[in-house]
Amino acid sequence: MNRRRAPSAARKKPGRKKPIATKPAKKKDAPKRLARKNAPAKKVQGQKAARRIALKRMPAKKVARKKESVSRAQNRRRPKPKAPRKSGPKKSFRERFAAARQSIGGWAVRYRLGLRRVGQGLLLVGASAAVVWVGAETARYARSSDAFAISEIDIEGNAQLKDIDVRRAARLQIGSNVFEVSAEEARNHLLQHPWVEDAKVVRRLPGRIRIQVTERKPVALVALDQLYLVSDEGAVFKRLGVDDPVDLPVITGIASERFYDDLDYRTEVLLGSMALLQDYEGAGLAEREPVSEIHFDGANGIELFIGDDGMNVRLGNAQHRQKLRRLRGVLERLEREKTRPSYVYLDNVRSPERVTVRLP
Repeated sequence: MNRRRAPSAARKKPGRKKPIATKPAKKKDAPKRLARKNAPAKKVQGQKAARRIALKRMPAKKVARKKESVSRAQNRRRPKPKAPRKSGPKKSFRERFAAARQSIGGWAVRYRLGLRRVGQGLLLVGASAAVVWVGAETARYARSSDAFAISEIDIEGNAQLKDIDVRRAARLQIGSNVFEVSAEEARNHLLQHPWVEDAKVVRRLPGRIRIQVTERKPVALVALDQLYLVSDEGAVFKRLGVDDPVDLPVITGIASERFYDDLDYRTEVLLGSMALLQDYEGAGLAEREPVSEIHFDGANGIELFIGDDGMNVRLGNAQHRQKLRRLRGVLERLEREKTRPSYVYLDNVRSPERVTVRLP
């Protein structure tokens, strides 16, 4: 038999215990999951949730601007009333002009050094432009005016060349403008002529030109495929022409191909011939017995053909100066005896002082 237990007054219900004050634990943010590609967007309900998501999707700058605009709108203060403008009497035109002039003068005093430099630069540029313009106009007038036409060409030093040949070589004509060809260009044109060794061209305004020519001096002819003129410096400078001198000693016995190809051989032949002619003249034989031919023979050395009758003189390969002096003594002795030899041999190697003479 179930009996209810009667409540006793002595037994009381236990009171509620006060909770112990503890700091609330910080909630850890759940790790964000990486959004999958092409994941469907979650449906957002409510205007507040939609606005929050829209702010998250906006770029950082735009969000900051919105926040800033919101904060400014919240903390906006009432604008202060502007101070009333001071209204004074209006200045006259003269007063305003004087004030402007004073301000401009102060600015000019402050920057006077820079202004001075700018002015000097502008002045220099203007002067340069004026000089260039004046020079161009002067040159144009000088090249087109008849006052600077060539009226006279003075030529000096030409013996073989005629005056017209020198003018043609210099490319100068009477009546042409004196500035068309410069003095240096005329000199270069003259130096291209085979007879001209050196030239000097002087321009005398308004229309006079002076030319001084130094011609080459031919001393011999060299027989190759044709006859060529040889200068006193041992240079072949021109093929023998119609108007060229022919009363010169002829150098013969030279191999043409070797003469063209071998520089040492050519130098030896030409310089040896020039030295022999100088020694012949130094021995006093050039006027009495002029040389008509210099023959190079590989075995016998050098032979000379002198005089009007072409007397043969063999000199050999060495001691040409001593042999020529000995030749002069032999010819003078035979001249006193009124005898002229047919040939004189001075090429004895064993006895260089021995002379072989054949009398007619």
